[in-house]
Amino acid sequence: MIQKLKNILLDNYLSWRLKHLKAIPRAHDFSKELREVKQILIVLPETISLDDIQPTFIQQLYEIFGQNVRISTFEKRTFRKEDSTWLGLPKKEYMDIFASEQIDLVIDLNESEDKFCTYVCALLPAPIKVNLAPGTFDHVYNLHIRSDGSKPLAHRLETIIRYFKTLMG
Repeated sequence: MIQKLKNILLDNYLSWRLKHLKAIPRAHDFSKELREVKQILIVLPETISLDDIQPTFIQQLYEIFGQNVRISTFEKRTFRKEDSTWLGLPKKEYMDIFASEQIDLVIDLNESEDKFCTYVCALLPAPIKVNLAPGTFDHVYNLHIRSDGSKPLAHRLETIIRYFKTLMG
């Protein structure tokens, strides 16, 4: 009963917070900014594990952005209770770890809008935030790559790679 109430509070809080976050106000030269990427964060939903995207997708990112790029992941399903507030949100100290990494590119691999992952992405100061799933909180992201959700994961990942290659010329 308490968990159900907590989930309702969390859902309502995330909806309220995400609606009040402002869209990123500046125009982007994605081609230029993608060439300057040094740190990438991949946000993995509960349905996708790191094993699902390794080694192919990770290797392709290295081929595009160079071997010196650093790639990290945030896996929703392994998010620990110790790193969250009583409501289930990431603690400030936890988010400070990501902020200290100076992330240049966030890739949210959720196939449908996930408020929790969107909230995590919204808190990150990365200049480029990519999402696949259309939704109410698209304003959090500034690069939307749409792919058929009924296609296998490998196809959707390949779509992302094609977009990055095209944008980088």
